[in-house]
Amino acid sequence: MNIAAARQFVSAYIRARRFDRAQNRSRLDAWQQRWLAELLREVGQRSAFYRQYAGRPFTEWPIIDKQIWMDRFDDINTVGAKLKDVLDIASRAESTRDFAASWNGFTVGLSSGTSGSRGLFMASAGERAQWAGTLLAKLATANLLRREVIALVLRAGSTLYDSVQALRLRFVYVDQIMPWPSIVEALLRHNPTILAAPAQVLRLLADQDVALKPRRIISVAEVLDELDREAIERRYAVRVEQIYQATEGLLGTTCEHGLIHLNEPYVLIEPEWLDSDRRRMSPLVTDLRRRSQPVIRYRLNDVLRLADNPCRCGRASLALAGVDGRQDDVLWLEGTGARVPVFPDVLARTILRGSEALRDFEVQELAPCHWRLGLAPMPAAAGLLRVQNECAALARSLGGLPPRIEFGAVRPQSLTHKRRRIRGARSLPCTS
Repeated sequence: MNIAAARQFVSAYIRARRFDRAQNRSRLDAWQQRWLAELLREVGQRSAFYRQYAGRPFTEWPIIDKQIWMDRFDDINTVGAKLKDVLDIASRAESTRDFAASWNGFTVGLSSGTSGSRGLFMASAGERAQWAGTLLAKLATANLLRREVIALVLRAGSTLYDSVQALRLRFVYVDQIMPWPSIVEALLRHNPTILAAPAQVLRLLADQDVALKPRRIISVAEVLDELDREAIERRYAVRVEQIYQATEGLLGTTCEHGLIHLNEPYVLIEPEWLDSDRRRMSPLVTDLRRRSQPVIRYRLNDVLRLADNPCRCGRASLALAGVDGRQDDVLWLEGTGARVPVFPDVLARTILRGSEALRDFEVQELAPCHWRLGLAPMPAAAGLLRVQNECAALARSLGGLPPRIEFGAVRPQSLTHKRRRIRGARSLPCTS
């Protein structure tokens, strides 16, 4: 890290420590608006895609998604990068597992592609430093002289993560592509004090009683549901925290009371509400610090569930009860004159209520109003009937017709793929 980047790292750390516990909402909003104005001014001058929107109100800037972000990569980025060149570098890194390569000093990488299409990210040295300083402020205690070993198990590495080294804090990347025994051996060898990994990795470590003794456990990269959370916390006697991060940026982290707080004021969120109660939304994300590859009014496909009450920690940043998957994971039933959504968190609680002995489950929408439920262990006939009755009761309570359900075993899934216990088919409305 050069001197300029080191200064940005320290500045980002200090600011993140300051902002992390900010309790004044109006001040957060003021910071956001000041940084938003700077972002729009700079990007409007330097990005061919956004130049036509320079000087116009923020609400008139276009809403984009991953498809547009990738298709217009050459025009959106502000540093003259070409998608083909950057994609070639990122793809070679994926195949060789050597993530040190860069494009003109910019870190590049690929997302894991939960939605079926992969995203590409690019970050300058300064942006890496800002990200690292912010992440360190979220991960580390107030005492930077305390020795910490952070083990991060991920499907892909990046020099982005190598930036997270400071004083007595040491970062260890464990390649999720490795055979499972090698992953376990690496973790045991490094003996991390902070373990960050996808929920399915943490769950497998807990189920196999791997003798780790982390002080903190952080779930990353995929949805953490209550079934996995309970098993992990039961084994390691440590509350599971979460980092909500995507290709589009560091979006949120949990506080000491277990709620995810969005990474305000660095990230501006515009909600697109998914229910009439305004408890669930998909966010339009604007990262107020990224310049080389701007993220402005980017529509995420995630389903975010807001906390019912203000968090006891007092933070002014928006609190979430959970990240419940993707909009693709919302199932739909036939209702009276309109489709009826079944949100993943509600369905998961219903299935667990029907069979409390379950260790694992999955739901796949096969066709309109036709679900496949994989259960482990498989309940006896009476247990299956209870699950079916609970699902039917849920459908009726939502104003929909009960689905047709097939039962089967939970199908094995590679650790290299993100776990999604509930998958919708995004099908047409049910017909009678």
